Amino acid sequence: MGQEVSTYVLPNEEIEEYQVLTFLSRQEIISFHHKMFMELANSEEPHHGNIRLSSRIVSSLPELKVNPFRDRICMVFADEDGEFSFDEFLEMMSVLSDNAPLKVKIEYAFRIYDFNGNNYIDEEDLWTVILRLINQNELSEDEITSLVEHILEEADLDNDNFLTPAEFENAIAKAPDFFNDNQERHFYCH
Repeated sequence: MGQEVSTYVLPNEEIEEYQVLTFLSRQEIISFHHKMFMELANSEEPHHGNIRLSSRIVSSLPELKVNPFRDRICMVFADEDGEFSFDEFLEMMSVLSDNAPLKVKIEYAFRIYDFNGNNYIDEEDLWTVILRLINQNELSEDEITSLVEHILEEADLDNDNFLTPAEFENAIAKAPDFFNDNQERHFYCH
């Protein structure tokens, strides 16, 4: 016997506040609320603030399901327990939207690509990014090493063998199609 779907509707005041705090339209906010709480949570909870979704459930969304960075995206946006409130879910969807400024996207992309959490993108992080983007048999270890070295040679302005957030931003600014070309396949979703 299935649960009855919630009929909770966001109050206009909350929608307006979310519009101010995010890069989302009124309709997008309503749509994401419906997607998260009516479909994913399938909840009859009277107030959306009490509902939490696991990263596992959020990463099963069609927009994230095939993304090789879905676990990292969830890790960056979820709370310390790996769960999403509506606010956290909306923040993620806002940053991933086409309307988010490039600077905001770059800030979050840096956090997603910083796999070891040392606040730099180093050789280890670059290896991980490359391996997630290719089939493991496409490039040899030497080719991946060469690619990592080339990336650092081009983007590491102070030659300390890692990218700071500013260096990462500078590198992305030199490749304006980075987010457009990779949006659907690798990082962002709609």
